[in-house]
Formats: sequence, C-alpha cells, structure tokens
Amino acid sequence: MDFHCGPSHLYVMTVFFKLLMTVSGVLLMVLGVVIAPLPGPFGVPVMLLGLILLLRSSTWVKRQFMRQVHAHPKLLRPLRAMLRPGAKVIAMMWLHTLRIERRLLPQNRRFMYRFRHELKTILAGRRKRPPKPAHGSGKLLSY
Repeated sequence: MDFHCGPSHLYVMTVFFKLLMTVSGVLLMVLGVVIAPLPGPFGVPVMLLGLILLLRSSTWVKRQFMRQVHAHPKLLRPLRAMLRPGAKVIAMMWLHTLRIERRLLPQNRRFMYRFRHELKTILAGRRKRPPKPAHGSGKLLSY
C-alpha cells in the first residue's frame, strides 16, 4: 500500500477543510442568531466565531464583508475591530451596549452605567489596599 500524498490529495484535503470551515461557520452564525434573544450576550460571541470561520475560509465572503464595511462604516467598523487579533472584545461590547442603551432608553431608565459604577464600589470595598507610605519615607532603589 502506498500512502503517498500527492498534490491532488492535498488539493482535495484543502477543499474539504475549507468546506468544513464554511459549513461550521454558517451553523455557528445561525446558532448565534437563534440564541441571541436569550438573556445575556451569548449570541454575539457565537456569531463572531462563525463570522471568523467564514472570513478565513472564503475570499468571496471577505470581499463581501469589506464592501459592506465600506458601505456602512458606522455599523461594521466596530465589528471589524473586534475581529482583529488582540482586540479588547469585552470592552468593545460594553461600549456598544452603552451606546445601544443610550439610543433606546430615556435617561432616567438607563441602568448599565450606574450598575458598573455600583459594582466597582462594591468590589473596591472588598479589596484591602495597603496604606501608602508617608511622603519622603520610601527608600530609593539604586541599580
């Protein structure tokens, strides 16, 4: 038996792998849309993962995505920024949640900003901070 992988076998494996990534990306996007109405932001990360798989597997999807980014920059540039390596996804999601809340709710009904600050004060009270040394009493380090 010969287990030699020639160029045609590699091509078939590449096409199969890209097809598998495309199908799993579409399924994750559909799953994200289905679970989006549930409480919590669980649909967004699932949809982002599906979009990442689709963008990695298809140049046609990449072209369409970039056309849409250029056509609707206010909507899709933040999404594109979330897809970059090293992006601070949670901070971006929080910022956009605050923006959506500001657009949808009157000022007296908004709760996300207050919730964050109340949570910060609760957590700051739990953490014991070491006392600061008196001015001039700290030792200088020499290297």
